[in-house]
Amino acid sequence: MNVPGRIDIESLPSSPLPSPPLAIALQKAVALLESLSREQLEDIASGEGKLVYQASQARSVRRREVAPRPSGVDIDAAVADINRFTKPGEVADYLQSRVEFTVPVLKEIARALGPTVNSTGRTKSQLRRDIVEGTAGFRVRSAAMSEGAWSRP
Repeated sequence: MNVPGRIDIESLPSSPLPSPPLAIALQKAVALLESLSREQLEDIASGEGKLVYQASQARSVRRREVAPRPSGVDIDAAVADINRFTKPGEVADYLQSRVEFTVPVLKEIARALGPTVNSTGRTKSQLRRDIVEGTAGFRVRSAAMSEGAWSRP
């Protein structure tokens, strides 16, 4: 039977441990409740008072997605070209030789190359370096470690 102001034990979740976000939220809720006066707690317990969630300013202002601008550069073809190179110097030469690779285009290429490439550089040289290091440079370092460079006596 559901009595106003009483918690129905049957309706509570049965999992023994709450998820990390729930556990943190519960800790904060307990701290908030402990800071209330006896009268405020009685109001909440009787249903006359209520707790209210309010999103923070930072949470309510969503970051807008950057819409890709048409650049006339085939990003997929550039990514395929870069992935064909096996040496960091080849990638660097390729990027240097392409004058149409502006900062926005280099950022698009970096994002398209995947998680090993940092796309937060602000200048052409930073973005080129990050693309080199995240593609052929990454593969060269990985190959050196997996071919036993660390296990040799």
